Amino acid sequence: MDLAHELHDLVRTLDRWAEQMLRPEGLTYNQYVALVILGQHPGITGRTLSKSLGVTEAAGSGIVKALLAEDLITNAATPGSGNRRELRLTSAGEDKSAHCARLLGHSLDDNARAIGIDPQVLAQTIHDLHDEVRTIRTPSASQSADAAQTQENS
Repeated sequence: MDLAHELHDLVRTLDRWAEQMLRPEGLTYNQYVALVILGQHPGITGRTLSKSLGVTEAAGSGIVKALLAEDLITNAATPGSGNRRELRLTSAGEDKSAHCARLLGHSLDDNARAIGIDPQVLAQTIHDLHDEVRTIRTPSASQSADAAQTQENS
């Protein structure tokens, strides 16, 4: 069993599952994640939101327009900021984000408990692994040689 493959497959499964869970709420997964990001970072720009979502600015603009149309966010310039537009959750957006977080969070927690895993311990383990993976490392000479040898043998 390969850890990287299992984690990738789990994330893909969770993404599809989240899309299905959010559909009756009138949200896509990216729209939900945008609400979460704006709840944690009120006042960011559309460009920053797009980058945080990992989508193009055009796709981010579509997400913003959909959330604006549902009155879940605001897009306004703060006095003195020039043309800089800031995105913020409305109270309806805060409520929708919290409701959807409960829908998605409780279900996964329940899945973990069903197989004897404490969700908080698992979340901390995944967080720690994610931090470790994000750490920038320089491959050692032996790792570089091993990678080159593997490529030659392919």
